[in-house]
Parts: sequence; C-alpha cells; structure tokens
Amino acid sequence: MNRYLLAGCAAVALAMGSGAANAQAKFEVKVGGDVYVEGAYVSEDLDAGLRSVEMRNRFRVNVIPSAKADNGLEYGARIRMRSASNARTMDADRAYIFAQGGFGQVRLGVTNSFNDETIVSRPIDYLPFGLFDQAMNFAAPSTQTPAGPGAAFTGGGANGGVLNAVNAAGGGTILWPTLAPDVATKIVYFSPRIAGLQLGASYTPRSDSFNTDVNRNERAAVGVGTTVAPSFQDLVEVGANYNLTLGGATVKAGAGYFWGEATEGTTAATANSFRDLRAWQAGAQVGFAGVTVGGSYTDFGKSGQRSRGTAGYFAQSQHVWQAGAQYTMGPIVVGGGWMYGQDPGLTTVAGKRKVNVYEVGASYTVAPGFAVQAQYDYFDADADVAAFSNKGSIVILRTTLAF
Repeated sequence: MNRYLLAGCAAVALAMGSGAANAQAKFEVKVGGDVYVEGAYVSEDLDAGLRSVEMRNRFRVNVIPSAKADNGLEYGARIRMRSASNARTMDADRAYIFAQGGFGQVRLGVTNSFNDETIVSRPIDYLPFGLFDQAMNFAAPSTQTPAGPGAAFTGGGANGGVLNAVNAAGGGTILWPTLAPDVATKIVYFSPRIAGLQLGASYTPRSDSFNTDVNRNERAAVGVGTTVAPSFQDLVEVGANYNLTLGGATVKAGAGYFWGEATEGTTAATANSFRDLRAWQAGAQVGFAGVTVGGSYTDFGKSGQRSRGTAGYFAQSQHVWQAGAQYTMGPIVVGGGWMYGQDPGLTTVAGKRKVNVYEVGASYTVAPGFAVQAQYDYFDADADVAAFSNKGSIVILRTTLAF
C-alpha cells in the first residue's frame, strides 16, 4: 500500500505542475563531471605480503539534457557514466528522468535515495565530492592473512562486513553514514523548500534491480550458509531536512527513515529467513565565520541479519557515528573528524566488530574546479576474533578536478 501511495502522490504532483507543455521546447545539453587521482602510504599491523604504497583514480561524466515548457515546467534526464572498476570498463550508476516546478522535483529511474542525496553529517569539504570515507579502502583486503578469503564480507577485518552488505550503496566500508540500501531503479520525490524545510520520499521495488532488468521474484538464490539478506524489496523511505542562514550563521539538520522486506531463499533447503530493513539517520551542522561543526548517527538495527535457520549465527546492532569540524579560509579548507562503525563481525562468532577512525585533512583550490588535497587517518578495527583485529595509519595525497 505504501508504494502505491507514494507513486500516486508523485504522479499527482507532476500532473499539477505540468499543465499544457510546449511541444516545441528546445533541449539544452549540459556536460560536466569530476575526477580524482590519489596515492596512499599505509602502515598497519596486518601487512604481511602487502606493499605500503598504492594509487587509484576515478572519472565520472554527467550528461543532462533539459528543457523548460511555457508553463514553467522543467524536465529532462541525467546519466552519469564512470570509470571506476578495476577492469578499465565504464558503467552508468545514475540514469533517470526528472521533472520539477512549484510542486518540487520527481525522479524516475536509477538514482540515489532522498537521504543519500540530502544527508546532513560532519563537514567534509576537504575530501573529494562528498565521499565520507576514502582511507579505509586502502586498509588490508579480505584476502590478506590472517583474515583469509571472504573475511571482509563476513566482517573479520576492517573493511566490508554485514553493514556494508546491507547498506550496499554506502561507499564500501562500515563507516558510511547515509541510508542507501542500493542505487536501484526507483521513484523519488523532493518537495520545494519552504521556510528552510524540505520533505522527501522514495519507493524502490527491489534493491538489486537496475535499468532494463525485470525481477519480479519474491525470493532469491540464497545459499544455506548465507549470513546476510541478498537484497531487499518494496523499500520505502521518508525524510526531511532544514537549512537556515541567519546573521552570518548557517544551521542545517536532517533525518530519514527507511524500511523494506528482506528477500529469502528459493527452496525449502535454502529458505533462510532474514530480518527486514529498518533503518534511520539524523544529523546536524552549524557554521559561522568559516568554521563548521557537525555530525550524524545512522542506525540499521539488526537489518538483513539471520533471524532463523542454521543454528550458530549471532546478530548484533549496526550503527555509524560521524563527527567533525572544518575551517574555510578562501581557497583553503582544513578539517578533521571521528568515525565509528559497528556490526556483527563474524556472524558465526558471538560478539561484534568495532572500527574507530580519526582523521585530519586539508584541501587547496589551485584554480576554479582544480584542487590538491592531503589527509591522514588512524584506524583501529577491533574484531570479535582477535586475529582479525587491525590498526594502522594511512596517508593520502590527492588531486581533484570538477568541471
């Protein structure tokens, strides 16, 4: 029922704002994007067989055709293509139609959720393009001894784990603060901002269905030993954010709630039962005279974890804290923050995995759109199996370009 209500409300809002559109409208096509190239030096406890230095890069291009009708309706589409894999291939992680006017904005297609788009958390202008946690991507991978193959997914080390599998669009680590079970085909509504307040909602039929894929299955192919729900379906999100500037001070706040049904196995032998998605997030920021402080809390409860089935699986609460501050002076931004993530760790072992990260960084804008950045992160990953615990330091030098 919720999904039909959301879809109906969005359709009514779109119809109210459209009226008689001008069929002769000319489209304007905008092209933009961003690039980063970074290199890191890593010193950590679990470093057997690992080099200390590595580099990586990402390139994204947005193509946005849009037009405006005589009645004021703005409409168009967006596709974001990116070179982000390790196989030198391109993909499109955003592809949607939009329409906007006095009623707000409606998006239809592969896009972020409302919370993922509007989240209020710690300030991170010294990091690239809204990426809350980049350093942990350089920490020991799942194949590193003693973690062993697959340990990152099951939660043995500093990376991956159950929380990342549940929050699949969340940047690849246990520390990501947004509510984003996946960037799948969905409908999203953003209200107009009135007196600083904006509301929003989204509906996603299935978190693992994108573009031309048609997946009407209520169940998924799930192995007997699977520890986390393979996907969610009928996901509904509601959220709100507030933005006020008064006397040189800026106040921001936001919150969201996400719920959905976990998919299960296809046969009696693999009909594992998983907990449904129940997640919420809230955050705030205050800025004055170049100084901004803020933080957020994200709670996934025991979403996606085993609720019954093979004995010997242990559930734990999953949540993320973010807190930090930054100072902006012309082209220079300096900042720092603290991140904490928690999930079940190895689900076959009683206990939980906890990851603390302390970060400082700086960014200098050399020319419009072109910046150089540096950051230092110290991490301490406390696993429920002592041999998988890890700690270390990561130094990153980075160049960014936004066009």
